[in-house]
Amino acid sequence: MNRFILIAVLLALFATTTSESQDTESAAIMSGTIMEAMVVTITPASDIIWGVEDPQTDEEWQVLDDAAATLMESFEATRKGGGGPNDDAWASEAGFQVYIDQEMVALEQARAAIEARDLDGLFDAGGELYTPCEECHIDYNPAVSGEEF
Repeated sequence: MNRFILIAVLLALFATTTSESQDTESAAIMSGTIMEAMVVTITPASDIIWGVEDPQTDEEWQVLDDAAATLMESFEATRKGGGGPNDDAWASEAGFQVYIDQEMVALEQARAAIEARDLDGLFDAGGELYTPCEECHIDYNPAVSGEEF
């Protein structure tokens, strides 16, 4: 019986530590502004997804999965706002949150396609990702929409 209590306590401590670590990572991502996150993290990771050609090796597929995971983490962090002059106002708007929700769905599709090694599915998911990204730029920062970013 004591062994089961010890295991339960250890699992609870691990869950708390893991949660705190994830919160710290999210805070580190958004210690700056949403625009900084876009330039430093989101744009390069998106370019990997959108620039996919014909991955052949596990390593090439892993690069794509890492990019999708980075985007998911970054979008979750931007959902909370940032240090820019408009960041918290944007994050408090339902429309901004809807764009993030749509991006997350597209990224879940991308990761499923990556896991299945389904290039056509990944192309489709990339297209699904593009629309909310572009619409969010138009609504919240039109200076960076389309080719200008």
